[in-house]
Amino acid sequence: MNATPTRRPPPSISVIIPCYNYARHVAQAIESAISQSYPRTEVIVVNDGSTDDSLAVISRYAGAAQIIDQPNQGHIAACNRGFAASRGDLVILLDADDWLEPGALEAVAAAWYPACAKVQFDLRIVDGQGADLGRRFCNFGPDYDAERVRRSFRRSGTYRWPVTSGNAYARWFLQPLFPLQIALAPDGTLNTLAPVYGDVVTIPRVLGAYRLHGANMWSSDGLDHARLPARIQLRQSEVALMRAHAARAGVAVPAGDVLDRELPLINYRMMALKLGLPYPGSQHASALRLLGQAALTARAERLRAPLAAAHLAWFLALALAPRALVKKLIRLRFNRGAAWQPVRRRLARLRAGFDHHGR
Repeated sequence: MNATPTRRPPPSISVIIPCYNYARHVAQAIESAISQSYPRTEVIVVNDGSTDDSLAVISRYAGAAQIIDQPNQGHIAACNRGFAASRGDLVILLDADDWLEPGALEAVAAAWYPACAKVQFDLRIVDGQGADLGRRFCNFGPDYDAERVRRSFRRSGTYRWPVTSGNAYARWFLQPLFPLQIALAPDGTLNTLAPVYGDVVTIPRVLGAYRLHGANMWSSDGLDHARLPARIQLRQSEVALMRAHAARAGVAVPAGDVLDRELPLINYRMMALKLGLPYPGSQHASALRLLGQAALTARAERLRAPLAAAHLAWFLALALAPRALVKKLIRLRFNRGAAWQPVRRRLARLRAGFDHHGR
């Protein structure tokens, strides 16, 4: 007599929202989480000693979310406290200035399986007021599946991943890593380590929003040049940690500089170099070499032709620009969404007019 196969229950999901002085945004983050239609969900909000009205805003959701109020200890401590209180099979660290789209958790739960260390998805990039800037992070294609990530990691030691709010991590992956013993940016560490331990599944759809306002760790408003060396050094430390974990786990990682195979970090290093900002390894760098690495990486990543062309056009312009022009180019690049907003609004009005007259 054949045994009836055991049906695996759908995963439970914890959404942890660390908050420090985001009274103006945190309500949207909380509401996006508690209004999800997926039933096996818990929402935990950690107020990390905010000095604005964040706690008063968060307190309105007592009953719908678990609220933890602690003295200010920093973002990592808030993430650690939230994780310790959570019970979900999957964990999303939702930044208090971001939000989840309706149906996000259902999509994540459907995509996950036990060997999957994390599920990642696209985020729409919005401005400080929440207006869509017409950009996506990471702009995944439908062919960017778990096998593609696996091949990318074996070849380069890295892969494409979104910032914190675009990831759902398996509890079995997080448990040995928490409490985190890092200074900041949990997404860099967790995303870098994920393919060492399990599959990375990508949902090529927008399931959340990432608010760009200039104070973000990994994004920019084009005016924060002085932060570039620190960002590069942080990424170098994350890669070093990944190599240590891979060695202990018996996972092969290719030799060479992983940062040579990440377009965002090639970009950061090129900008720092052109601005005369030293960073570890900058003495061996050149604009021409970084341009070549960008071209090789775009090809290896098999980016869609328009996206690859846009990247390479940017790197070429940056490499050739005199220093007097570099700051203007950087500011234009990181504010291109806002620059296009009036054009998009005008096109939308024109389309609406055509639709109205065409009825």
